[in-house]
Amino acid sequence: MSEKITKRSFISLMGAAVAGVGLAGRAGAAESDQPWDLIVVGGGNSGLPAAIFAAQRGARVLIIEAAGTVGGTLFMSSGQMSAAGTKLQKQKGIEDSAQLHYDDIMRISKKTANPGLAKLAVFNAADTFDWLMDNGFDVHEDHPQTGTTHEPYSRARYAWGKKGGISILNVLNAQLKPLVDAGKIKVLTNTQAKELILDAAGAVVGVATLGQGDVAGRHMGKNVALTVGGYTSNTEMFQKYEGVPRYSEATYPYSQGAGITLGLGAGGYVRGGEHHLPLFGAVMLNDKFPSRFMGTIRPWPPHNPPWGIYVNAQGKRFLQEDVASHDAHEEALRAQTNERCWLILDDQMIQTMPPFLGRMSREQILAAFGTQKMFFKADDPAALAKAAGIDAKNLAATITQYNAGQAKGKDALGRKHMPLPLAKGPYYAVQMQSWMLISFAGLAVNDNLQVIRRDGKPIRNLYAAGELLGAGQCMGRSYCGGMSVTPALTFGRLLGQKLIKFDA
Repeated sequence: MSEKITKRSFISLMGAAVAGVGLAGRAGAAESDQPWDLIVVGGGNSGLPAAIFAAQRGARVLIIEAAGTVGGTLFMSSGQMSAAGTKLQKQKGIEDSAQLHYDDIMRISKKTANPGLAKLAVFNAADTFDWLMDNGFDVHEDHPQTGTTHEPYSRARYAWGKKGGISILNVLNAQLKPLVDAGKIKVLTNTQAKELILDAAGAVVGVATLGQGDVAGRHMGKNVALTVGGYTSNTEMFQKYEGVPRYSEATYPYSQGAGITLGLGAGGYVRGGEHHLPLFGAVMLNDKFPSRFMGTIRPWPPHNPPWGIYVNAQGKRFLQEDVASHDAHEEALRAQTNERCWLILDDQMIQTMPPFLGRMSREQILAAFGTQKMFFKADDPAALAKAAGIDAKNLAATITQYNAGQAKGKDALGRKHMPLPLAKGPYYAVQMQSWMLISFAGLAVNDNLQVIRRDGKPIRNLYAAGELLGAGQCMGRSYCGGMSVTPALTFGRLLGQKLIKFDA
């Protein structure tokens, strides 16, 4: 990611995408004195299916969207999905079940996922996936798979659209447009939900908004669904709930935590921050955090085994570098000071090994050691440690220990791939930092997706779904393939289809 994601650059991205995607700020039906059956705050992964399925049941629906068009993070998402027992699996002779999917989630998450919400997601995922496929969702020919980057599933149930998140958005927009044209759904874009309106008993009865030109609005509704996303672009909120600084600038600019603010104002609470798990290996452009970054060093050992060693600020190795697990990399990084580490190489390694940073060539990487903030070069380990801010005495001892293990073919941490020693200057260090694409904490809900107070009692008429719930609910302290987008879509569908009782 070489360009900072700002609201201005994102709006430009949306403008280019919307021409080929669909709906952008349609007016829909005229205002009415009658309360809406459902007000959806946030027109993304969860909000769009909630609105679509509710309108198909006959509900009058209002979507409130802060951005200039609906779609949310689908404009930036790779659109990874996972579902068990799908028509696609059956066509390809893959035997699978929701129970096996759930068992995999609990295994990968080390039993840290929320059992109720994880079950709600996976036992309804196949219907969501099949609905997308039936309506034109186009997946890669070699999908589903067991996994591509994180811990693999026991069955091939992992599938991506050919256009990433846009493949999903194409389906949603095709379903949304006729409902808007028929006056069953109204979409307010460029409109911020500022506050939930409560009655004397504390039930949610509407949403106060601020639109373009600072025009205030009050929209009354029998039910409100908060589907406005997470807080990954809110520096203060990220620090508060994840417990670490927001180091990277790489997420949807409208993920400002608005849903959390709204939910807290109505009496809800936030949970799940303890599941925080950073992604490994971002090389930032500078140390003015949050920073954009040049790329990531994320070796997948079976295909791209590491050559150098990883050390922490104390100059010590903390990870078997060739362990075939992203989860092991991420858990190890989580325990390091400032979630930071360095890749240490010598001249023979850097001249011999394949390029290791994104799409940068060897020549570009070598040039970075003289021009980029996070690249360090010195004639000996002591000078390298001083330049990079690493403990010099420990780094020297770590290199000596690694070289001894490399010579014997027996590494202290169990590493197998050790083609060269660290023995020929100049020496190189690349500083790596944690980075995040999702938020792990979120608004607490029960298994019917009703927003709850700390005593467990639901707030009347208020629901939530999507990233607003926090990724930690369906994935625990882990990254389970497809378990961000799929639960968001599924929970939105369930809200619109049956969980919200419009005749109550």
